[in-house]
Amino acid sequence: MKIFQHKKASEYVFAIIVVVAIFIIFSKIVDLANRECSHDSDCNSDSYCGSDFRCHKFPVITQVTYIPAAMIVGACILAAAFLLRKKLSHGQGGGN
Repeated sequence: MKIFQHKKASEYVFAIIVVVAIFIIFSKIVDLANRECSHDSDCNSDSYCGSDFRCHKFPVITQVTYIPAAMIVGACILAAAFLLRKKLSHGQGGGN
């Protein structure tokens, strides 16, 4: 069974497929040509290649302090130890 009964219709479908294929190939070539980088080695030593294929400078972190986070974690550990001690002392039938 033929999909298209007329030869002219199949020629039009083939022409449309060829035009779409050429457009896709052309857009891929243009995309490759517009890339600033493909790998980190294509950028300077203080930059990296991003997912947008552009070179971006590494972020510089000047000051890092973990004191507030350490205080929160320490307070949580102390609270958990206090709650466990209180639960164990009441659960064994002795004490306060």
